[in-house]
Order: sequence, then C-alpha cells, then structure tokens
Amino acid sequence: MKKDSRLVEALVDLINEYVDIENTISSLPCGYVSTKTISNKTYYYRQWREGSKISSVYIPSALVNGIKRKIAFRKENEALLKEVKKDLAKTTRKVVKAGLVTDEDVSSLLQAGRDGKDVAAEAAKLVK
Repeated sequence: MKKDSRLVEALVDLINEYVDIENTISSLPCGYVSTKTISNKTYYYRQWREGSKISSVYIPSALVNGIKRKIAFRKENEALLKEVKKDLAKTTRKVVKAGLVTDEDVSSLLQAGRDGKDVAAEAAKLVK
C-alpha cells in the first residue's frame, strides 16, 4: 500500500511540474531574434512561425537582450518539458499497470492541473 501511495504521489508531482512548465512556456515569447541592416542602421525583429507564415515584430534595441533571454529561457523550458513528459508517461504506465488509476483518470488529472485545481485532492478522490 505504501508503494502505491508513493506511485500516486510521484504522478501528482509530475503532473504539477508539467503544468507549471506549460504555464511558464505559454508566458514567454517564441521564435528568434533576427537583425537587419538598412542604411548602416541595425534593426531587430522577433520572428516566429504561424503555420507556413513567418510573423515578425520590431524590437527596440533597448529591449533586445531581454527578449533574447526570454526566448532562450523558453527553449530551456521546452527541453525540460520533453523530459518531464517522458517521466510522466513512464510513471503513468506504472500506475495504470498497478491498477490504481486508468489512462482516462490521468488525463483528467492533467486537465484538473491545467484548470488550476488541486491535483493531489483530485487524485485522492480517484484512488479511494
């Protein structure tokens, strides 16, 4: 029983971490910073892809370093999200194999986390 509760706790922790990283990523700018030189003046643009279209917005030179840091932080978080997603899938398989919850239950816990609900409380309802 103790092992079961540890598995569920690990699942809840991973779901919370996953949702936190998703929220962080959504608050950061995507894309990259490009530079264009026109008449010996350098202009900076943040560019990103929307489907097949590349969108672009001008960045004042005073804000370039901050935007670059935010984009780099987003990329770090995207890489971290991939790792957490792998761990979440692995833990989900263990919990489902142990018969504690179903895949649908895990999906509902993930959605509860995205909706700002207490994932631990939701998990406690499911496991009982």
